[in-house]
Amino acid sequence: METKDKIIEKVGWVTKMKSTPPLTQEYINSKYLQFKNMVNFLQSKNLTTRIILAEDDTVSDESELKFGDLTEEGLEFYKRAIIPWKKKIDKSSDKLKEINNVSFLEKKYSGFIKE
Repeated sequence: METKDKIIEKVGWVTKMKSTPPLTQEYINSKYLQFKNMVNFLQSKNLTTRIILAEDDTVSDESELKFGDLTEEGLEFYKRAIIPWKKKIDKSSDKLKEINNVSFLEKKYSGFIKE
C-alpha cells in the first residue's frame, strides 16, 4: 500500500470501539461532528487534495482521512494543529463547545501561514 492510501483516521476506529460502559450516542455524535468540523476547516483552507465531505454529506463510521487526502501543507498543519486541537477537546469539560470552537485552529493557521 502506498503511503497516500494509508488512513490517518477513520471515525469508526473510535465510534465502534468496545467500551465499558458502552459508548453513548451523544459521544458518537460528537465524534462525527468533530470529524466534520476538522474536514470542513481543512477544505476551507485548501489543505486537502480533494473534497472529502461535500457540504451536505453526513459523517459515518466509514468516513476517513488518508495521507493522500492532504496536501503537503495540510499534513504539516494536521501534525501541528489538528492533533493538539483534538487533545484540547479531550481535556475539556465542555467537549461540544470545544468541537464547535475552531478559533484554536484559526489561530494555529494564522501562525502556520506566516512561516
